[in-house]
Amino acid sequence: MSRDITNAIQGPYRHSWSLLTQLVDTCPDKIWNETRGGWPFWQQVAHTLAVLNFFTLAENEAPLSAPCDMATLMLKVQGACAIGKDAMRDYAEAVRISVDGWLDGISDSDLVKVHTVLSKKIGRDVTFGAAIAMLASHTCYHVGSCDAALRDNGLPGVF
Repeated sequence: MSRDITNAIQGPYRHSWSLLTQLVDTCPDKIWNETRGGWPFWQQVAHTLAVLNFFTLAENEAPLSAPCDMATLMLKVQGACAIGKDAMRDYAEAVRISVDGWLDGISDSDLVKVHTVLSKKIGRDVTFGAAIAMLASHTCYHVGSCDAALRDNGLPGVF
């Protein structure tokens, strides 16, 4: 099973994952619970993790157990149950293990194949290659929002 291309295109996702975990580690508690752009900082992090899990689910696989409800995770409601950093780190580690396992199962020849589970969920054909790109792009979007919250408070961002 050739994985040269698959391994190469994971780079942006791996970088965005690193930035996301840096945000959790560096965000002061005051900002962690502040609402910016309609969503608390912690909720954007939780949402990002939930979507990483969502993008990589197999047929009939349930999402990982999360420290809050699905409506909060999917940004349908503003979360009343602030997730602390330790619980977030635990959830992040479970998501990382799951996503890494999914990525490990993809070969170069799979990149052009349709990821049928994700395609059904979002209503359009998405290849495995595109799904890997989406892992990075969605994560970077929310990292940028959280990074802006840090900078708005006079702190250095993670970028």
